[in-house]
Amino acid sequence: MIQKVSSTDSRSRRLPWFRTITWILIVLTSSFLSFYVGVWTGIHASVGDGGQARNDGAVSNAPNLAELQRQAEELSKLIIASQLPDLCKTFSSATSADGHQTPPIKNENGGSPLLSNSLRNIAQGLARVSKGELMRTYDLGVPINAGTENLDALILYTSLEALPSDANVARAARHEDPTKPLPLLSASAATENCDTMNVILMDRLDHARQCFALVGDQYRSYHIQRWMRRPDDEGILDSNMPLKLTSRGWTIEGRQEYVPPGPIISKHHQKRLLTYLSEVEDIKSRLKKTLAKMKGNTVVVMTCNHGQSELLMNFACSSRARGFDLHNVIVFPTDMETKELTEGIGLTTFYEEKLMASIPKEESETYGDEIFADVMFAKVLCVQLVNELGYDLLFQDVDLVWFKSPLDFFQEKSLLTFDMYFQDDGNRQLRFAPYSANSGFYFVRSNAKTRHLFRHFLYAGDLINAWYSHQAVLIALLGEHSSLMGLTVKIYSKETEEFPGGLHFHRKKEVMKAIMSGNSKAYIFHMSWTNNKDDKVKFFQQLGEWYVNEQCIGKEAHEIASTKKGEGITNGILLSKCCSAEPIFKCHYRDKPSKIPCPDSPYTIKKPGESADISFW
Repeated sequence: MIQKVSSTDSRSRRLPWFRTITWILIVLTSSFLSFYVGVWTGIHASVGDGGQARNDGAVSNAPNLAELQRQAEELSKLIIASQLPDLCKTFSSATSADGHQTPPIKNENGGSPLLSNSLRNIAQGLARVSKGELMRTYDLGVPINAGTENLDALILYTSLEALPSDANVARAARHEDPTKPLPLLSASAATENCDTMNVILMDRLDHARQCFALVGDQYRSYHIQRWMRRPDDEGILDSNMPLKLTSRGWTIEGRQEYVPPGPIISKHHQKRLLTYLSEVEDIKSRLKKTLAKMKGNTVVVMTCNHGQSELLMNFACSSRARGFDLHNVIVFPTDMETKELTEGIGLTTFYEEKLMASIPKEESETYGDEIFADVMFAKVLCVQLVNELGYDLLFQDVDLVWFKSPLDFFQEKSLLTFDMYFQDDGNRQLRFAPYSANSGFYFVRSNAKTRHLFRHFLYAGDLINAWYSHQAVLIALLGEHSSLMGLTVKIYSKETEEFPGGLHFHRKKEVMKAIMSGNSKAYIFHMSWTNNKDDKVKFFQQLGEWYVNEQCIGKEAHEIASTKKGEGITNGILLSKCCSAEPIFKCHYRDKPSKIPCPDSPYTIKKPGESADISFW
């Protein structure tokens, strides 16, 4: 119900000011009148009636009446001019905008206080809190950057009522003694009277000269406007240019990470959406029957095209070798060849030819090329459909192996409840802010907020082709839906042992040695941060995590099973032919992690400017 605020209510909020100013004027006016009357009476007493000469004929030495009146008026003006501003100033410093009394702010040397009256609409106090403690007390979902836990965060109070209850702490937060620093408080003490808390995550943007403008008494915004000194259309940061409103995807090096889709991309996506919307009810009906055959309400979702099928087979074969139950894994193949291979190694599939017709069969040559972007749309479709049907799900890419079942981790009852959980990608490029979530391994709870998110992701699928990234689009939507809908997102830090990936493979030697020796808490290993399938296969082989026999590499199911193409493949028929019970080890590079030393192997190709390579062992 909308309540109308009456004019009487509005006037009542202004009464403290009105009443006080009125009484100031009354007192000063009374003083002036009393003074004037006293002077006037004295004059008349001294000069007699009409101010005539005394009876003795002598001329009076009393001041002229007109001159005395002029002096009295001037003196009264001086009194008002000197006292009224001081009284108003005292009242202003002691009264908040809502009429509550506060102690006046003191400042040495008579200068402007830190929290001057003109800033009352923005800040009534400031306090420091340990950044690490704040982010542990209130889990923002993003990991704490390593080495920054002992830095301070700044709490800004916009009202006196939000200040801590302790009077001494409140005075310190108001910086009444400018010789002392702002108080350092615990997270709970600093926020004890905060009914709401707005959090802004900041960095130093590669040490660019960065400013934040806080504008009070405005219609509030939960987005940050970014202004930058830059050329009009493209180019790097230029300190000689005026500040211009700028996309958050414009880097200081001049790259524009977020661009709108062009007409060709948009038309392509519209055709895919038309097919989806025309077929979705029938698709969901059939998918629901497939999911109903699985155990419980949580499933593992994967998608794959033929170009990546060896990696999918390696996941299945390595999991079988370790004894994992894969009955809750469902694969959405993008072509018939992958469907037959997937069923041949004993996994459940759901294939929808009409939806997947636009997905290329071949592998991408490198991360982020056009084939890669098209295949990424399949990742949106499969998650959206399963999520829409009410199932919690773990989505994972095919370049991944399990050491322990990750479902056990996400179904642990003591786990803090978030809507979504992600592996930290480790990449801190601007386009992945603020989460750096890896879109190749994440867990989703099916609820109204996540279903709304993935519907929007489906509709915004043209951005994947425009940005050549499924990950960047998903992260942008996570930020928006966190702000708009209260979606809760948890990123497990790259320092977390449970979910290592490509960052650790290429940069964390001790982590990889612990994994290969079996002394790690890792649940999975995800071969991210790797350009193409060939490199992924080589890296898995020398990690001792490759379980696919050579005779199945690059082949179709009918070739492996020695049947005619199109005859159909019996579920599980390829397991004995394709899956090795023991890892198939092979050395490739001496400077990359390997189960045993590879001293006779070459180094990986260095990039220009990189330091000399050294052996992993």
